[in-house]
Amino acid sequence: MKTLFFILLTICSFNVLAMDETKKENEQWDVNNPPGETTLATIKTSTGTWMNLDVNTKGNTITFDLLGDIYTMPITGGKATNITNSMAWDMQPRFSPDGKSIAFTTDQGGGDNIWTMN
Repeated sequence: MKTLFFILLTICSFNVLAMDETKKENEQWDVNNPPGETTLATIKTSTGTWMNLDVNTKGNTITFDLLGDIYTMPITGGKATNITNSMAWDMQPRFSPDGKSIAFTTDQGGGDNIWTMN
């Protein structure tokens, strides 16, 4: 009787573990909603390295990436404007030929893909 109980308990345990694994496999990863606790940090800097930069066709605005976000700024200098701000890693911004949109690489959809924004 003890052996039968042990066998049934073992089978039930495997079924529960298998159901948990199936549930985990079916859950979609959302880069902007990671599990666990998050902490926001304010970073102030006037320099950066390993940045990608582009100039619009009018020659008056630049776009660049810094620490996973994309910014625009007048080419003459001044305050940078953050135009993406999320947990996703955004990089390599490029102005469209007409200057009305910016193409960039992001992992927002779960992998590195090209997105555009106005």
